[in-house]
Amino acid sequence: MKQPDIRRLPIWSKILRICHWSMAASVLALMLTGWLIAWVPEKAESLKDVHFVAAAILITAIVIRLWLLVFGQKNDSIQSLLPNKHQMRQGWQVLRAYITLGKIPLPKWYAHNPLWAPIYLVVYALLLLQICTGLLLLNDITLLGTWSLRQSHLLGFQIISLFTLLHIAASFFHDAKGDGGDISAMINGQRTFTVESGNNTRSEDAPSISLSSLKIKKNQS
Repeated sequence: MKQPDIRRLPIWSKILRICHWSMAASVLALMLTGWLIAWVPEKAESLKDVHFVAAAILITAIVIRLWLLVFGQKNDSIQSLLPNKHQMRQGWQVLRAYITLGKIPLPKWYAHNPLWAPIYLVVYALLLLQICTGLLLLNDITLLGTWSLRQSHLLGFQIISLFTLLHIAASFFHDAKGDGGDISAMINGQRTFTVESGNNTRSEDAPSISLSSLKIKKNQS
């Protein structure tokens, strides 16, 4: 039996990766400082500067990411996050793999995780809402009619914290159970694929994907 053909293909642009890690670092900093400001008030003044710097980084990163969604190419654009029927089926397979802790194998996909891709759009909207409520609170505006901005900011914090924990857990899960090298891919921009080539035999230990289907998925994304 021939050895599987391993390919590394460029998937994520440099600017997308910079946005990803900038948002990740700033969100973690905002979560930590926001929690400490609320629960350790004696440290609030010293932590506010860090909170504001992290917010500025997040605002810059989210603006660039939204620009990429509209004007970016290939996997940077919003089209890569909008699922088609094939990707929706794959998303269900990813969810089944999570539920069974990997006993059901993960499906193959080209770029964005088919389960998480549309969720990212919701998260971007939540981040924008957090930014808006945070800026209003910074200017001592706490109410819009009967809408409490503090409560909205707190709720957004809780939802984004939950997403962050799940996203980190899923990233490690995919690196352990998959073969795409998703964590390293977001660092160097290249995902790993096991490709059917010639008479290569597909096995359970080395799941593979055809070159033609790779091209199809690339176009769909």
